[in-house]
Parts: sequence; structure tokens; C-alpha cells
Amino acid sequence: MVDPEFECTMPIRYRRKIPSTEVSPRGNEVEKHADATEEKVWAWYTGDEATPTDGHAQRESIDATCYPPTDLGVKPGDLIELPGEGWLKVVKVGNYDNNPDFVPGIVDVKLRRVDG
Repeated sequence: MVDPEFECTMPIRYRRKIPSTEVSPRGNEVEKHADATEEKVWAWYTGDEATPTDGHAQRESIDATCYPPTDLGVKPGDLIELPGEGWLKVVKVGNYDNNPDFVPGIVDVKLRRVDG
């Protein structure tokens, strides 16, 4: 049972990463994203986490955290636009629904700013 206390009411825009066959001159896949859709999340906040990253291979610089519903299916590489913050790329998704006692129905999404 999903916890009813985590009702998603905060608006964001979301762009899911889609498969691409396009390759850059350096041989890397060119990222493509679907058109933006309006979605609702439980909460979000900005703030720098896990810095400094120097010498810490497991740490990543994070610019914001967002809590969308689990059912949205957010994955690394997707883009989320937070009001007044611009577009940010999903770098990590934490799901706490996989236990018998507490199913919040939201995921913990770590975001990093994208240029442009």
C-alpha cells in the first residue's frame, strides 16, 4: 500500500531519455529525449551534495533532489525542469518501495545541472 501522505502536488516538466542511433564524431551515442510533459512531484530542493569529489570515486556533485512518484519510472539520463532552476539531468534514483513495512510511492532522484 502506497503511503497517502506523499501526495504529489508540485509541478515540474519531465523529458524521458529515448534510444538513439545517432553517434557523435567521437563515437559516443548522442542523447535524445522525448518532448516535455507536465508532471507532479511530492517535493524538491536545491543544494550541493557530496562535494568535494576530488579523490572520491563514488561521490558525484548533486545540484538538486526531487521526489517524483515511483510510477513515473524516472531513470538516469532523463531530464527534469524544476521551476526557476532550469533543466537538470537525473544521475541517481533511490527507490524505497521494496520492503514490506513502508511503501512511500515516491523515489529519491538526484539531479545535476545541464548546460544550455
